[in-house]
Amino acid sequence: MKIILAGATGLIGTALIKRLTGKHDLVILTRRADEVSVRFKGAGFEILSWDQPREQLLNAMQGASVLINLSGAGIADEKWTVKRKQLLESSRLSPIRKLAGLLEEGNIRLQLVMQASAIGIYGAHETHQFDEYGPAGKGFLAELTEKWEKQAEIFHSYSERLVLLRTGVVLSPEGGALKAMMLPFRFFAGGKIGSGKQWVSWIDIEDQVEAMLFLMKSPESEGVYNLVAPNPVSQAVLAKAIGKAMQRPAMLPAPAFALKLVLGEMAVETILSGAFVQPKRLLDSGFSFHSEHVEQALNQLIGK
Repeated sequence: MKIILAGATGLIGTALIKRLTGKHDLVILTRRADEVSVRFKGAGFEILSWDQPREQLLNAMQGASVLINLSGAGIADEKWTVKRKQLLESSRLSPIRKLAGLLEEGNIRLQLVMQASAIGIYGAHETHQFDEYGPAGKGFLAELTEKWEKQAEIFHSYSERLVLLRTGVVLSPEGGALKAMMLPFRFFAGGKIGSGKQWVSWIDIEDQVEAMLFLMKSPESEGVYNLVAPNPVSQAVLAKAIGKAMQRPAMLPAPAFALKLVLGEMAVETILSGAFVQPKRLLDSGFSFHSEHVEQALNQLIGK
């Protein structure tokens, strides 16, 4: 099966490539073609830059059955200035428009489009529990994600199925939130962040990739899926579990006021708040999680 993967340089894309290589005809579309070529030297798949001539992109996409679009700048990588917010939006919406244009021009019809999204669409809430049928929340992140999914609806014209992946906090020691959270623990300076009461709806990297492959192989899968483990935890519980897995204390909290001072709105919406999100549709479809509890996941990911 021929698969087009757009946005391959991130944590999820890199892990997914490793699972797909050698099993499918893989075409990578990325703005960092040189970086991907070095990272996966000799892997045997085609790597193209978005900036290459349109004819080359069209030729590479011909005969594809699946498009997986993970494009988008990292939400929590930098402070949300006006310029950064514009980049976060354009890096999500522009690739969708360009991909749709290529599919239209090449008269390409797919079996499946798998489109990245995020549980940030639900906003932040301390008590409410969300599944895929919950309403969109308030704030920049929720509104951005809603625009992202709305833009992706254009893929209905070019594919039999559209699957929207509302991903939570992906746990992997290779990058993302967990790598950043582990750093202070290495220096015996780890602890809860802010009040520690904010919910963290998480998923380990293995289950993230397995869920994507499961949905790709399930012909009945369509629409929105929450990619989170079935047991969210508070940030304080997560911090304690990281400390235990690393054999470090979790005694030194990071004060909320300091994070707000340094990171502003981004800290408020991503680090200091969260939501209790359930993977209802994924469980109903029969998917079995490798790690259902955060202690189990962290012991396997970083435990000695």
